[in-house]
Amino acid sequence: MEQVKKVGDGVYEVEMNETLTISFKLEEELLKQVDEAVKSLGYANRSELIRDAILEYISYLEGKKNGNS
Repeated sequence: MEQVKKVGDGVYEVEMNETLTISFKLEEELLKQVDEAVKSLGYANRSELIRDAILEYISYLEGKKNGNS
């Protein structure tokens, strides 16, 4: 069952059984680049873009480890 809690002014967190929430800090310029990529690539939000980017990078690293550059 999903739980919604308010974590800030206008900020809510939805806890779902399938996912975990993590947080990290980015420089302002990098965050601007993320936001531009979200818009230009048609993502619904930052989380979707970051999730895909992490999966792609893991796939890249695994390929590199297995000798596929």
